[in-house]
Amino acid sequence: MKKINLLVVKAFIGPFLGTFFISMFLFLMLFLWKYIDDLVGKGLEWHVVARLLFFSLADLIPMALPLAVLLSSLMTFGNLSESYEMVALKASGVSIYRALAPAFIIIVFLALATFYVSNIVIPKANLEAKSLLWDIRNKKPAFDIQEGVFYDGIEGYQIKIGKKDKDNETIRDILIYEAKPGYSELSIVRAESGQMKLSDDKRLLYFTLKNGTRYEELVENSNYNKRIPATTTFFKEQKMTFDLSDLDLKQTDKELFKGSAVMMNINELQLAIDSSRKEIKKRNTATRDYLRPYYPNPNELMQGPNVLDSPALVQDTIINNFAKINRYSILDMALGSTRNLKGIIESSAQQLEDIKNDDRMFTIKWHEKFTLSFVLIVLFLLAAPLGTIIRKGGIGMPMVVSIIMFILYYVINMIGIKMGREGIVSEWLGAWLASIILFPVGIFVLNRAANESAIFDKDRYQKTLEKIKKFFTKSQKA
Repeated sequence: MKKINLLVVKAFIGPFLGTFFISMFLFLMLFLWKYIDDLVGKGLEWHVVARLLFFSLADLIPMALPLAVLLSSLMTFGNLSESYEMVALKASGVSIYRALAPAFIIIVFLALATFYVSNIVIPKANLEAKSLLWDIRNKKPAFDIQEGVFYDGIEGYQIKIGKKDKDNETIRDILIYEAKPGYSELSIVRAESGQMKLSDDKRLLYFTLKNGTRYEELVENSNYNKRIPATTTFFKEQKMTFDLSDLDLKQTDKELFKGSAVMMNINELQLAIDSSRKEIKKRNTATRDYLRPYYPNPNELMQGPNVLDSPALVQDTIINNFAKINRYSILDMALGSTRNLKGIIESSAQQLEDIKNDDRMFTIKWHEKFTLSFVLIVLFLLAAPLGTIIRKGGIGMPMVVSIIMFILYYVINMIGIKMGREGIVSEWLGAWLASIILFPVGIFVLNRAANESAIFDKDRYQKTLEKIKKFFTKSQKA
């Protein structure tokens, strides 16, 4: 039995590790493709990009693991069946359940490790990745002045260079627009040539301009006489310094991102769920108490005197009991009160719906901490016996079947989560929908494989279709 265990474990571990890392690489490429516009042209250092990719890997695990389990299970037991090793095991009295047991135990331990990763590692990594991605998105483009194009990366300046020499320092035909924040004047600097240099720490930019003109508008500046609306200065050489510190990557406080459900563990999600449900109950009570004077209980009205029987009222329509001169102002006040009440109700309803949406999201994420682990077991029970039935190893057939199964799982899971978020079904049902649907299918396939039933027997399905056709033909004739 030890030899059987070693045989199955060695056959499973290699394909699983290989398919997992390949899946992670593919999903990481999709991540880069999605955010390539946010990364290019920002002058990011290599370690910043490496940190972003490293922390983003954790968020790719929920997609890479199911695909790796599907593909490795199909490959492993497809290879064993294709090489007749499964046939030899069955001939020696080893059932399929016993043959799958070593790999199943590995999947169980993997599921437990996945729960830890999903509950502890992924929230922390998501916090780091999302905050870093936010900083990168808000980072200004790196300093890069092109010939004939206005550069506006430095606040308060528009810089255009006609030509740059090969040394990348000598510049010609320079035009600089300077709009000083907080002041009314506009300065325009034009020079024939100059030198452009960066400081060693790349935080300052030095311009040495030669043979130029500086024009300043002072029309709205109270410190100057109205008769001098502008000044023009000619220079042979002028130095200008630009601060590039605003182009650096700013680090945002990570605490600002902790309110998101994807960055919480189970305990934090449970606290968020409790808080949101208390808030929902509190708002429902407050709204009901606010509206009670406007919508009294009909039973209470019936117990009191009939207002229409009162001697003070002579008309059955209340407004007709007031003087005509006052009716317009009374109706106007009533309409204003009604509109005000409607606005309050709509605002309260929207706020309440937002809180309910947050509550549903927190609840779904709480369940997803468990569903990711359980679905690995479900997909193994589906793919491993299917591999013994297909009896095809290698990459080709297992890859096609595993991708189809993964797409099926992913679509069902996304539909369930979406229905849970929108309140169409219960949150727990939306989170567990894929497992609920696929688990019976996996048990069925495992049972068919144990009984050596030909699930993919073409002749069998043709005979079944012929029987169905004959049944409907007889029904029509009758």
